[in-house]
Amino acid sequence: MTNWLSFTFSFAVVLALLGALLFMLKKMQNANLLGLGQRRIRVLETLATGPRQKIILLRVNNQEVLVGVTVQSMNTLATFDLSEEEAGHGSATAGTEGAMTPSSPLAQRFAELLKSVTNGGANKNGQ
Repeated sequence: MTNWLSFTFSFAVVLALLGALLFMLKKMQNANLLGLGQRRIRVLETLATGPRQKIILLRVNNQEVLVGVTVQSMNTLATFDLSEEEAGHGSATAGTEGAMTPSSPLAQRFAELLKSVTNGGANKNGQ
C-alpha cells in the first residue's frame, strides 16, 4: 500500500513540476532571455476580434505592421515607419508586452484604424 501511495505522490510531483516549467516557458516567451530578445520580429499587441480572428501589431526592424489573422489567411492591414525616437526607444523595451503608452502617436493611429475598420464593417452589414 505504501508503494502505491509513494508512486502516486511522486507522479503528482512530476506532473506539477512539468506544469510549472511549461507555465514559466510560456511567460518567458517574450522575455529577453535565452537570446529571444535578439529576434527581428516582435509581437507588440494582439487583439481578438472574434473566436478565430485577431489583429496583431508586429515590429519588424524599423517598421510596425498591422496584420489581420483568420483561420484561412493572414493579411497586412497597414504598415507604419518608426521615427528615430520610436526606433531607439523600441529597442530598449523590445521584450516587454504593452510597451506603447496610449498617448503615443502609433497607438492613436492604431485606435483610429480599428474604429474605421469597425465602422466600415457596420456600414457593410447595414446595407
